[in-house]
Amino acid sequence: MKTDRLFQLLFLLLQKENLTAPQLAKQLEVSVRTVYRDVETLSGAGVPVYAQAGKNGGISLLEGYAVSKALFSDKEQNQLLFALQSLRVTERPMDALLSKLGGLFHKRDADWIAIDFSRWGFSRLDGDRFAQLRDAILEKQVIRIEYYNVAGEFTTRDIKPFRLVFKSRGWYVQAFCMMADDYRLFKVSRIRALTCTGESFTDVFPDQPPVEPFPIDTQRTVEVSLLFTTMVAYRVFDEYDPMCIQKQDDGLLRVTLHLPAPLEFASYLLTFGTDVTVLYPRELRDALSQMAEKIAAHHRT
Repeated sequence: MKTDRLFQLLFLLLQKENLTAPQLAKQLEVSVRTVYRDVETLSGAGVPVYAQAGKNGGISLLEGYAVSKALFSDKEQNQLLFALQSLRVTERPMDALLSKLGGLFHKRDADWIAIDFSRWGFSRLDGDRFAQLRDAILEKQVIRIEYYNVAGEFTTRDIKPFRLVFKSRGWYVQAFCMMADDYRLFKVSRIRALTCTGESFTDVFPDQPPVEPFPIDTQRTVEVSLLFTTMVAYRVFDEYDPMCIQKQDDGLLRVTLHLPAPLEFASYLLTFGTDVTVLYPRELRDALSQMAEKIAAHHRT
């Protein structure tokens, strides 16, 4: 909507003292001509915005300008602050804008939430990685990634990234892979290195849902039944759909689910130690027992 874009334009100008029309066009995903029309609209509404030509020119707000909080309801103020706090993890300059808006809205507790996309112990690395991916997506830049797939195989490939996706407790980048000549989903934590090739692209990607990294044939699944002790109840409720969990009379938790390749599930179940029992299938129970015996034998030598 145009009104939303005008507010976005205004906040970009509040955040930075001077921006060129092409920079604004890229961030707003519109043409330069549209940016100038929006500037005229803001100016006509009484916002002191002006454009200056020349080498150091650009679009700016009159120094000292402040947005009237009357433009927003109390609920809208909270929603705006929440949205900006969510973005702050990968957009460091948001701190200044949050401070300004928090003061404008007289909300001393504006910083009530902390959202961190990084893994424990990888805060700096993950923060830089997300910033690189964000810039490549917004600026439509081809990036080269060094990537390990689920089998541990290493490849180097060029991709056209267009969306970051959080799915099943992990971050993925949805992209068009130039090596596969198709859409792919790459897990961010498996990207060993990322560099910008300097090549840009103009592709318009379809508004499609994230592709599955491992297509599953739902017609060929095996029912798996597990029994967990209360010692790992916190993990069970974190990692399984509540609809799959059944509390037994003795307090144990029974989990029933369908898997396309249950034997590959054994290494994951080892992380529960003796707090899980495989009820069926027998093949999974045997695979888990054999893996445990091999681990025990390995550490006895």
